[in-house]
Amino acid sequence: MLYVYVIIISIVIGLFRKGKLSSLSQISIKKIELIVLACLIQGGIIFLGSKEIKFVLDYSPYMIIFSYIVLLLAVWYNKTLKGIKIIALGIIFNFIVIVANGGHMPVLLSSLYKVGLNDFALVLKEGTYITHILISEETLFRFLADVIPLSPPSPDPSVVSAGDFLMFYGVFGLIQNAMLKKQNSEEKKQNSEARIQHSE
Repeated sequence: MLYVYVIIISIVIGLFRKGKLSSLSQISIKKIELIVLACLIQGGIIFLGSKEIKFVLDYSPYMIIFSYIVLLLAVWYNKTLKGIKIIALGIIFNFIVIVANGGHMPVLLSSLYKVGLNDFALVLKEGTYITHILISEETLFRFLADVIPLSPPSPDPSVVSAGDFLMFYGVFGLIQNAMLKKQNSEEKKQNSEARIQHSE
């Protein structure tokens, strides 16, 4: 849900900067089915895991890792897009910490309390959540884990990672570039014509 807010805020800022909403249609994302597949895998793991489906419980770490590989493959196909390299770096950061910790994203308990996610903290304490675990002394690359609290007035209080922030910034840059690209091209053209007229 947090990514939806990032997209909405990015579009609003783009409009304030006199960008065009219609220009977003110019973003040509290749192999979008790979992105959809990765999202379905991750969403399916959480949903089916809550139903205690044995296959999902047994193989969820491998499925999570596979979903990140799929995402990285999608990034590769779109490597020429503005902002995609930052998004790729964010995915890689999350991928590293998840792989290093057995296919789970570690979460800092104190950060959960700061944003009011007490119920989720309790679930993680019980060790029954399928994609996340609490940070412990054994946690590797904890600086890449979900340790950053996004408290109110954030529209969706959450605990995120450095990789998430990079992906937010990459998405923001992608949307801003698309909405303002045509405008920037027109301004450059006008400036060029003005210089030509001035020289004459």
